[in-house]
Amino acid sequence: MRATFLHMADCHLGYRQYNSRERQNDFTRAYLNIIGVAIDKKVDFVLLAGDLFEKRAIDPLTLVHAINGLERLKEAGIPCLAVEGNHELAYFRDSIGWVRFLAERDLLTLLNPKIDGDQVGLPPCDGRGGAYVEPVPGLRVYGMRYLGSATAAVVQRLADAMGAVDRKGIEYTIFMAHAGVEGVIDRAGGAISHRELAPLRPHVDYLALGHIHKSYEFDDWIYNPGSPETNSLMEADWPERGYYLVEVDTEAEPMHRPVLHANPRRAFERLFFKVDACETPAQLVEACQGYVARQRRQFMGKKPVVELRLSGVLPFDRGALRLDEIVRMIEEQYQPLLCFVRDGTRATAFAVEDDQQLSRTALERRIISDLLERDNRFRARSSEWTKLALAIKQLAVSGASADAILEELERGRDRVVQGEELPC
Repeated sequence: MRATFLHMADCHLGYRQYNSRERQNDFTRAYLNIIGVAIDKKVDFVLLAGDLFEKRAIDPLTLVHAINGLERLKEAGIPCLAVEGNHELAYFRDSIGWVRFLAERDLLTLLNPKIDGDQVGLPPCDGRGGAYVEPVPGLRVYGMRYLGSATAAVVQRLADAMGAVDRKGIEYTIFMAHAGVEGVIDRAGGAISHRELAPLRPHVDYLALGHIHKSYEFDDWIYNPGSPETNSLMEADWPERGYYLVEVDTEAEPMHRPVLHANPRRAFERLFFKVDACETPAQLVEACQGYVARQRRQFMGKKPVVELRLSGVLPFDRGALRLDEIVRMIEEQYQPLLCFVRDGTRATAFAVEDDQQLSRTALERRIISDLLERDNRFRARSSEWTKLALAIKQLAVSGASADAILEELERGRDRVVQGEELPC
């Protein structure tokens, strides 16, 4: 028996990332691109392992996009077999969700076992739904929707049920589920361990997973293609992902040859810049511009989403940080779709030693001087700036008018800048 199929998952249609209509369109483009590949390659069927949609409540345009892709498959005579993911499960108050609606329209076949308490049944597909279907003679596909924390317990009962099902004439078995494998990424909900998956191994040749957006495969039988588009900045650094094209030949060894392909997607550029060596706001902007220019020369994409994350110890007052200039500079260099500058810097640590010998006046002077020395703009003449600050403070305490305080501040500032010494 020979067959070819395409395995995809986590399309998340309708996701308006960063509230950007163009990013929402990117998710549709990725989905339709993979549909086009399935048609061009004339695969026997497509596996859609959950999360076709970003959320339960979708807008009409998102539904239209989903239908357009599935209608193209149907016109090409390629069945789409699907399971429901956690993002698209119907609300408790609703009788069906949108994926089931598509099944009712005969645009896909929705697979799921019959679960009644501790009992798990595996009825054959009746055309629109059931536990399994045989899209190619000799090849059987089972499916299971997202079950969250109940996944491991159900898998054990499923394995028992599969062992009891008649396998006469079945040469190759696929099990599709919206679930993850533990250890691929931290704190992933709906993930189960290799030990908990082991009962399926005697009955399953290809375990087709979705849910985790990072691509991975284990032991020549567990496969997860990852998300066709980048759902978060964290995903931008992950290896290539997209969809599997799988050739099955039950007379060969091994019986399948899955190849992971990366579909075209929006480029993301993550930049990291440490500010510690920049003594002034102007130096920071200049150094950052040089760094961004160097990174841009190595970047090959067009209209990316760009994130620059600043880190390190900021050697001047945070209020002088010119983020708007950095954003403009990145936009000039990259011509991005979207640009974000994240301020992850921290201020220089400041502490005052408890010295019982200092008077209140001396302690006040020392604190102000230490504060001014933290800022590179005032460090060189911190003693004179301290005198000025104390003089202004004294005027305020004595009840001087705002005009008098402002006049004294301007006069003192000019003298310090010109290098003069102020009276104590």
